[in-house]
Amino acid sequence: MKATWSIIVSVYSIGAVFGSLIAGHLSVKYGRRNCLTFNNVLTIAGALSVGFSRMARSFEMILVARFMYGVTAGNGLNVHCMYLMECSPKKLRGIVTITTAIFISIGKCLGQIIGLREILGSESVWPLLMAFNAVPAFIQLVTLPWFPESPRYLLIDKGNRALSMNGK
Repeated sequence: MKATWSIIVSVYSIGAVFGSLIAGHLSVKYGRRNCLTFNNVLTIAGALSVGFSRMARSFEMILVARFMYGVTAGNGLNVHCMYLMECSPKKLRGIVTITTAIFISIGKCLGQIIGLREILGSESVWPLLMAFNAVPAFIQLVTLPWFPESPRYLLIDKGNRALSMNGK
């Protein structure tokens, strides 16, 4: 049983490596914004899988969800930084791009806090804790269509100078 849980924990890292490896290809082929949109859909699917795993009495659902979370983490960290850097004004690129690290730290801190036994860390509600990352994914999924595509993607990868100048 201990080996099963060790595999469930480590499959996240395997998914993250896979997500990092495909990030470049997906972001060039589909664009940064579309890649992030797909990432949010995959995150929500993983959250549903882990959220219903206890009800289904299936550790396999947790395994699949952890792999999906890993893929979205590896892919998202790469594409998100690319998107921020390419969309920000030249003078602000450094500070805008570093916000990713700041918000990751804040997210880890908040995750530790809501994971306390008194909040969502008890045995009865742990699936809710594990599925909690669907909330920011859903917010980004809903708001992302109103953000512009990366000008670099539009100009260099798509060859559309007019759209890259308009920021559509």
